[in-house]
Formats: sequence, C-alpha cells, structure tokens
Amino acid sequence: MYKNDWFENRWATQSPPQEAVIDCSRPGQPADEAVASWVKKLNFDGPSCFIREYLSGFGAWDAYQLCNHQDNLERLFWVWCCNLKEDPDYILYLSY
Repeated sequence: MYKNDWFENRWATQSPPQEAVIDCSRPGQPADEAVASWVKKLNFDGPSCFIREYLSGFGAWDAYQLCNHQDNLERLFWVWCCNLKEDPDYILYLSY
C-alpha cells in the first residue's frame, strides 16, 4: 500500500489549493512552469505504478514517456487542476 500526504492507494487524500488550480489551468496559456513550480512547492508525490496506469488511459503519452515519474507527477497535477477547474468537487481516483 502506498501512503503519503497526497494519496492512500489510489485515492487522493487532499486536493491542490485553489491558487494552484487557477495557475495550472489557464486556457490558452502554457502551464508547464506553473505546474512544475506547484509540484515542487507542494511536495506532490504519488504511487508511480497507479499514476502510470491512470495517465496511459488518456492515450497522450507512450510507454517510454510514462517511465519518467517526475514528468508523470507534473502531467497528473495538470490534469487534476484542469478537472478541478471544471468541477470543484472532483475527487481524484487513480483508476485505469
């Protein structure tokens, strides 16, 4: 079982702060720098195998790209922030 401040198994145990959601989900603007900054600032981490499975479901990244855990954390954080912008009650579950 994976446990840290952000996940217990596949369930998120908290959400990014609203300021991060706003910074990382601005339409029409690159969010890479904001996402990387927030991931570092919040010490965002999670279970690598579940994150890879979850992200693979989008079909946007190949198996080689999904081998980089740090990149996956940033991808996941970005997707999560975008989902929270659309639905503030969104709860992240790393299903595949």
